[in-house]
Amino acid sequence: MPDPAGPEMPAGPGTRFLRALGSAGWILLGWLGSWPARLGDRLFAMNDTEAYWRDWQITRTRGGLGRRYRDPSFDLPAEGREVRGLPAPGS
Repeated sequence: MPDPAGPEMPAGPGTRFLRALGSAGWILLGWLGSWPARLGDRLFAMNDTEAYWRDWQITRTRGGLGRRYRDPSFDLPAEGREVRGLPAPGS
């Protein structure tokens, strides 16, 4: 009865070369796949730094090539919000 996994390839020098070539291909594809996110990190470094400083939420969009910033204080009622450096309303 034939093996359902298919015939085994002999472990010769050609097979090792093909496996090494396949591994190198996957490494290259992984590096190329992460390229847009790394580019976006460089493009938005200054904006991300300010957003961290202001305690905003940062969402990466479009594979890392876009950003969405949100102030979580908008979830609070109007009287619960404070503007940095200014007293709360009614104080």
